[in-house]
Amino acid sequence: MVTPSLKQRSPAEWAGQRIAPIRHAWLALALIALACGEAATPEAPDGAAADPAEKAAASAQFPTPLLVGNHLRNPGFEAGNASWGEIEDSKQIDFEIVREPTHSGRAAARLVASWQPGDRERPVSIRSAIQEISPPIFPDRISGWYRVDRWEDTPDPGALQLEIIVGVIGDPRTLEIVESDDPNDPEVHPELDNFQLRYRLAGPTEEPEDGGNIRNRAIGKGPPELKSWVYFDLPVKSDFEQRWNHVPANFRRLRVLFAVRWDDKEEGAALHADVYYDDLFFGFDDL
Repeated sequence: MVTPSLKQRSPAEWAGQRIAPIRHAWLALALIALACGEAATPEAPDGAAADPAEKAAASAQFPTPLLVGNHLRNPGFEAGNASWGEIEDSKQIDFEIVREPTHSGRAAARLVASWQPGDRERPVSIRSAIQEISPPIFPDRISGWYRVDRWEDTPDPGALQLEIIVGVIGDPRTLEIVESDDPNDPEVHPELDNFQLRYRLAGPTEEPEDGGNIRNRAIGKGPPELKSWVYFDLPVKSDFEQRWNHVPANFRRLRVLFAVRWDDKEEGAALHADVYYDDLFFGFDDL
């Protein structure tokens, strides 16, 4: 399988595009600023009026680089675990870097989930590669490759899962999402400051249940395919709009987890899973 090309255009490629004749020197400066990723637009000289058609054409020719391409840092783990697991002044590394198998390049992330009878029990057992980003607007899609080389299930099966957690601030629409109408419910967290969308790539056969600040979408059902790289490409922006009735805005951060997890694992049950992730993408389509 060939990996879709996600690379951004180089400055040379931008320069090779045809540009309509520029009649004002100030507009030329604006185009240069946009090409370099500057947010501000130079002021027009006295007496010069901006041509709306030219401004629209300039914006179409030079989309702001911040809204193009992959916003994950070190998405193929070629730099080890750099940029992964840095969560609010802590480092959470639940994976190891391996040189094989890889989907491409020289590295991939390996998540090992393993519990044996006698190990300390936890209500939720999870291993994940986590990264936080703060783009100016919500990304278009999430994609990448996973591989499972070992999958020993329990009566309560595990799940390969992507989790996108939106840390909110300043958006009045989030009040109805993160606040509860029932403060006496012990499961409610009245000061909750995030809401989530979870993609289930493989695992249980039943549909996941929504609740509280969590919405789900099942992509695959049943145990994962073994010893083969599997591609996923999901329209996370439109899925948030569909599942939450709006696209997140004014968020403080976005946290994404590429995970393997068990919820409510049977006490004393043994399990083992070897899961790999590589060539990950969370960002914007190349306009």
